[in-house]
Amino acid sequence: MKAARRPQFWYKLAMWIMSIVICSLFIQLGALIMSDVPTAGKRITQIDFVDTIQLDDVDSRIDRNEVALRTTQRDIEDAEFVLSSRTLDYQNQRASFEDWIKTRTATAANSQNSEVVTRVQAIEELKISERDAQRVIEDLRVTDLALRRAQQDLFAERAAIEDAAIAPYQKAHSREVLKVFGLRLALTLPLLLLSAWLVAKKRGSQYWPVYRGFVIFALFAFFIELVPYLPSYGGYVRYVMGIVLALLFAYFAIKGMNRYLAKKQAEEERPETEKRNAIAYETAVKNISEGICPSCDRQFGAVTSRKGEKPDEPPVDFCVHCGFCLFDRCAKCNTRENSFFKFCGSCGTRSDNHAAVRTG
Repeated sequence: MKAARRPQFWYKLAMWIMSIVICSLFIQLGALIMSDVPTAGKRITQIDFVDTIQLDDVDSRIDRNEVALRTTQRDIEDAEFVLSSRTLDYQNQRASFEDWIKTRTATAANSQNSEVVTRVQAIEELKISERDAQRVIEDLRVTDLALRRAQQDLFAERAAIEDAAIAPYQKAHSREVLKVFGLRLALTLPLLLLSAWLVAKKRGSQYWPVYRGFVIFALFAFFIELVPYLPSYGGYVRYVMGIVLALLFAYFAIKGMNRYLAKKQAEEERPETEKRNAIAYETAVKNISEGICPSCDRQFGAVTSRKGEKPDEPPVDFCVHCGFCLFDRCAKCNTRENSFFKFCGSCGTRSDNHAAVRTG
């Protein structure tokens, strides 16, 4: 049996929608506030802590060295072209000389001796020219190697300058993170405290749907706006925060359960009339229809039914745990009914046995 009436269902649904709307409006307002809060001025970067004078000097030397390297590479390419040309001239002249020698050997003319000397000298000059070209290339390659090593040293010097900025940057970054977290905590903590007070003091208020929207917003502000900004010092802060939250949750859960059990135990000692006055009508009807005692919240009997059929009523009239009256009979037609029903379901007679029942 569904104890909640249709208007109440739609009212609760509308109140939940209103809570979500209020929460979303608060979230948008909070986002605007957080975006306008001067958290730490401009964003801190590692370059802010680098010695720019030294870095600019090294960069300028690197640029000059790079220009020298490119020039040396072009000179090497030109020298290799000259060497290739001279080598080809030498090889052609030598091949021509060898052919000529074979011809002279065949004729054995003494008049050609002076020409032999001339040709040999020409070949030697070409060989010397080839060797000079090779030396030019070797010198250029030595220069290129020296420039490359100098470039490596300059890059190492530049890296050392940047590494020197790591420690002060990390220190400043840690301060900045802590500052941002502190500002967010200063804005979020009052929201959490206020929402905790609302849950503890105003949960039964008729304006609870409005307060509930604020509570949802406070939880969003904590888990979305604060937790991701928790500073991390080797994980200590995060783990400590997690432990604190877990301990607080366990503490309040245990304390709340103990209060609940003590309340239920005290209620079981009270007269049944007082217990009925403390139970809401809709809650009582719903619980009994589900086989739960509205006084002690224990299951007093199995309730089974087929789909579309009325649930089977448990055969007991009193709670087997606390003795609370669950079912009684109509004074007129003797029909067995839920003890909280205001009218008999068979004859419509008003029930006056338990008239003093809270309807809130």
